[in-house]
Formats: sequence, structure tokens, C-alpha cells
Amino acid sequence: MSNFSSDDDVILFKEKLQHSQLVFRDLALKSRREATILKRLISRLVAASQVHDDPLLSERLSQIRRELDSQEDVSRLIPQLALVERMVNRHNQATERAKDSLECQFQQSGETLKCLPGLPAQLKRDLRTLLTTPAAEQKGSTDKIVALLQLYERALKLLSLPSSGHSARDLLNIDRINQLCSELQHLITELDFDGEVGDRLLDIRSRLLLSPDAQTLLELTLESVQLILDGTRNERKASQAFLSQLNDDLSILQRHNGRSIDNSQAIATQRSSLNEELAASVDSIHNHLQEAESLEELRPNLSQVAVNLASLVARNRELEEREQLLMEQLQHNEQKLEALYQQTMDYRRRLGDQERKLLLDPLTKVYNRAALDDRLEHEYRCWVRYQTPFCLAMIDIDHFKSVNDQYGHLVGDKVLKVVARTVHQCLRDTDFIARFGGEEFVVLLPDADEDTRKALLNNVRETVSKLPFKFKDTRLTITVSIGASLFKDNDNTVDVLERADNALYNAKHNGRNKLVWA
Repeated sequence: MSNFSSDDDVILFKEKLQHSQLVFRDLALKSRREATILKRLISRLVAASQVHDDPLLSERLSQIRRELDSQEDVSRLIPQLALVERMVNRHNQATERAKDSLECQFQQSGETLKCLPGLPAQLKRDLRTLLTTPAAEQKGSTDKIVALLQLYERALKLLSLPSSGHSARDLLNIDRINQLCSELQHLITELDFDGEVGDRLLDIRSRLLLSPDAQTLLELTLESVQLILDGTRNERKASQAFLSQLNDDLSILQRHNGRSIDNSQAIATQRSSLNEELAASVDSIHNHLQEAESLEELRPNLSQVAVNLASLVARNRELEEREQLLMEQLQHNEQKLEALYQQTMDYRRRLGDQERKLLLDPLTKVYNRAALDDRLEHEYRCWVRYQTPFCLAMIDIDHFKSVNDQYGHLVGDKVLKVVARTVHQCLRDTDFIARFGGEEFVVLLPDADEDTRKALLNNVRETVSKLPFKFKDTRLTITVSIGASLFKDNDNTVDVLERADNALYNAKHNGRNKLVWA
């Protein structure tokens, strides 16, 4: 009994040992895989961390990478990794000192530029804004330096002009023209039109680098707008051609799928017939086995059954080949459909982006006049059909011209953008806002009862008046006047626009920051 128990223990120990060996082997394989992945990761990190301004550190990193690729035992590299860690820490400290020095030089260069005589007021305001922007609101040191270099470039262009014959107003106009040239250059750079349109836009961009006068800038701007419209039309035509080709391809695929379905049904019918014949052959063999009294008597019948079975096998192989061809055709159709779907989505996204750009005001990012005309016509038709309440309101920023004159056009542009965004946020999802022109906006409020439309428009007026505008530590109070009117009786869109405009006129001449109905 003792021996029996001892043998059981030995067997149990052997099983545990084998299990432990398997676990150890799995852990060893896992450890080797993880070590390989870790080595590859460290090697790639080292390759991506080359320090060009520190040749010694760069050489150390390269050496570690070579040894990682060649050595099996990574533990030998620990002393070198510790040395590199100390070198990296020293390099980071040097980088921080260089960053502080760069920041000091940035401020010093900005102050030097600020002290140059003869600079227009707008350039000085832009420079002061750049120097006083909190670090938390800045994107990075590179962007700050680029902005300062752009201001230096503007100053050099102005200071390189003849010393006589230019008043402060002239310098301001010249600086503004240079800014517009720069903005138009950036716009052209962001466009991706191909062919003749793209080439002509690049030519305009080259001409803008020559600092054109106001008349030439206006001509180049108009030409750019026309080219952008032409390029957009070409893109739309290309998209339409693609959709036409897509329809043709889908028609072909539909025909192929129809034929595949017919072939599949034919194969299924033949397969059913084949199964019936196979069942009949099995029954025939069974009957012959029961009726035959000897093997010799059974042999002729079995030979005939064998011939039938061979024919069935051949036909079955033929069906399998046809099924394989059918599967390949279906897979090809599926891949073709997937490719067409991806192309369709790409074209849909591009076309949607182009349409949105054509319908958005580039400054305020709300809808433009063209989008307003389309939406107003749509809502007007809905009002004629359903006679639900439909309100149109015109919103104008009070004393906007004085903001431009006193603080510059950049501040005025910021006011326009913030006000447009604020009005949009105050509206419902079903409402609509568009820039009508200058500092005027039009808001459409479909299907809004009296309480809703009054609450919405008063909320717009009050929210805008509470916006925390600041310039040079001076708080600016921006307000809007609103004129609103309802569609009624036999009104058309022109009638309501005129009434809303008259109401807006009354609001501005009765103290501003008011909502007047007409």
C-alpha cells in the first residue's frame, strides 16, 4: 500500500514537473518576444531622437542602436544607457537655457522694433498685441518668432520707401495693402486646384510678392476670385462625371450579379438532380445486393453502377469548378463595390467641402448672401404652403465704424467674428444666420411663436451686450440693434426685408441696442 502511494506521488510529481516545464517554456517564449519588441522600440526611439546640435550624444545614441541590433543580451547596455541618460538630462537643461535666452531675445527684438520711428499705428498695435499675449494663449515659440519676423518684414517694406512724400495715412494704407497681399498669398497657398487654374493662381501669387499697388491688388483679387469659381466649377463637373461613371459601373455590376444569381440557381438545380441520381444509384446497389445469389451474378450490375457513379463524380467536379468560378466572380464584384464605395465617399466629402466653402462667409464662418437667398426662398415657399409663423430679423452692430477707426480693422474683424458666433449660439438648430454685408446679419426664425421669437432676439441683444471685449486693458461695450418683421398676407421676400430694414433704422435712431418690430 505504501509503494502504491509512493508511485502515485511520483506520477503526480512528474505531471507537475511537466506542467511547470511547459509554463516555463511559454514564459521564456513570451519574455523573448517582449524583449525583442522592447529592443525594436528602443532602437526606433533612438533613431527618432538624434540630437544634431550635440555630436557626442548623437554618436552615443547611434552606438546603442547598433548594439541593440547586434546583441542578444540587453543587460550589457545598462551602463551605456545610464551614461546616455545623464547626457540627455544635461542636454535638456541646455535646451531650457536656450529657450529662456530665445524668449529674452524675442522680447528685446520686439521692443527694438516698437521704438522705430515712422511705423503706422496698425503695425504698432499688432506688435503690442504679440508682445503682451499671455504665454498660455500662444501656440509656441516658433509661431511667435514667425509672427515677429512677419512684422519685421512689414516694417522693412515701409521703411524702404522714399523718405519724402508719404504721410502717416499713406503709410497706413501701404501697410494695409501689404497685409492684404500676404493674406491673398496664404489663401492661394491653401488651394489645391490642378491644371490651368492652379498654374494661374500660382502666377498671381508670384506677382503678389512684388508688392503691387492698390489698383493692381484689386485686379489680382478679382482675378483670383474668378479663378477660384472656375476651379470649383471644374471640380463639380469632374464629380458629376465621376457619378455618371459610377452609375455605369453599378449597372454593369448589377448585370453581373443577375447572371451570377441565374448561374447559382442553375447549379442548385443540377446539384439537386445529381443528389437524386446518387440516391437512385445507392438504392440500385441495395436492391442488387438483396436479389443477387452470388458474386458472379452481382458483378455486371455493380459494373453498371460503377459507371454511373463515375459519371456522377465527373459531373460533381464540374459543378464544383463552376461554383468556384461563381465565388471568384462574387468576390471580385464585392471588391469592386467596396472600391466604388470608397471613391464615392471621397468625392462626396470633397464636393461637400467645396459647397460649404462657397456658402460660407470667409471671415465670420456663418452663411453668406448666396446661402441666404437659397434658404430664404425655401422658407418662403414653406410659409406659403403651411402658413406657419415665419420671422425675419436684421441685426446691425452699433458704432462699428468707430471701432474700425479707433482700434483698427483687425479689432473690427475680431468683433465681427465674435458677434456672429454669439448670435449663432443663441439660435435654435432650425434657425438660420447669414452675413448680409458689412456689419449686418440676417436671421430667419421659421415656425417660432410670438414668445419664442421675442425671447430669442432679446437674448441675442442682451448676450452680445455682455461680451467681454478688451483692447489695451480697456473694456469695449459692443451692442447690436435689431429690426424684425413677420411674413403676412401677400408678402414676398422683398417686402419683408424692406420692413425689417426700416425697423432696424428706427432701432438705431432711437438709442440703439433695441429690438424694433415692423
